[in-house]
Amino acid sequence: MDTVRAHRGPVPREDAARSVRLVAVTFGVTVVVTRLYLALTDYPQIGGGEYHLAHALWGGLLLLVGGLTALAWSNRWVSTATAVCVGVGSGLFVDEVGKFITARNDYFTPLAAPIIYAVFLGVLGLAILARRARLDRPRVLAYSVAVRSKDLADGPLRPADRAALLRDLTALATHTSRPDLVAYAAALRPVVEAAPVEEPPTRTRPVVAGLRRAEAALVPRWVHRVVLVVGSLLLGLVSLVGLAVLLALWSSDPDVQIVLDDRALLPGSRPPVLVVASAGEAVVGVLLLVAAGALLLGRDRLGVRLCRIGLLVALAGVNVALGYLDAELVVVAVVAELALLVIADRFRTRFLTP
Repeated sequence: MDTVRAHRGPVPREDAARSVRLVAVTFGVTVVVTRLYLALTDYPQIGGGEYHLAHALWGGLLLLVGGLTALAWSNRWVSTATAVCVGVGSGLFVDEVGKFITARNDYFTPLAAPIIYAVFLGVLGLAILARRARLDRPRVLAYSVAVRSKDLADGPLRPADRAALLRDLTALATHTSRPDLVAYAAALRPVVEAAPVEEPPTRTRPVVAGLRRAEAALVPRWVHRVVLVVGSLLLGLVSLVGLAVLLALWSSDPDVQIVLDDRALLPGSRPPVLVVASAGEAVVGVLLLVAAGALLLGRDRLGVRLCRIGLLVALAGVNVALGYLDAELVVVAVVAELALLVIADRFRTRFLTP
């Protein structure tokens, strides 16, 4: 019985990290686009009169479509389609969480933005954990081989898929503790080796190559560094507003006043959320300004590392508290921080990766 139970435990998919990351990305993009659209169109109501078709309903419908797609078909593209449906559907659904946690059905309740952001971070955390899952155990390798073998039924294999399948078969053949799986790998390997291989589509090759040549010509290292420095300086200076707020919170000057959500704070009051957000913003601002200085001095590795740390601190923590204070501001902050993070990661890939 114990052996049977051990052989029925969950097995991580080889593409789990990519799929869950896609869920996180589509979730985040959906929430941002939805909030921007509603703000620009003055929050229209679909249905009118007695009925209102809230976008949470469309989110639930997409979640149902994603689940049924995963249950109905076995193609390799199903995981991508399911991830998109789940990401967009959950984004539309969770975006209206304020209506579900308040008695007055308040979409704009301050607690909604931190909850939405925490869900996003939770999904992103699952993607990170999925990347660290052990994929070298015999059962996991056997499942991976079974999933990848679906490509054999669809015709010629792509070179990358064939190489991945042969790599898994080679690894599976080394696990002598499971002679049944070793025999499975030995029987399937000749089939994979004999399978026809297709050439990758050539239409995208000139486009990708052209984009890389244009990037190399138009964005050399010094230009890329300047963009990264300017972005770090701007975001760092904006984030240092948090330091000013902290100083104002502890100031004894009666003329110093803090206005939050069109209301002036009482002298001596220090809302914990505001303290946490301000302190976090101050730390992020210092990190980004130091990163900009390091990049200006030619310390590229240190600069990129500090820049990424500052942005990850903002994205993974500070924005949760900031969202409670100003939901619209946190959307703008997330977009700007993610854009700078992409620029920093691209700089690291182009110039700092061995």
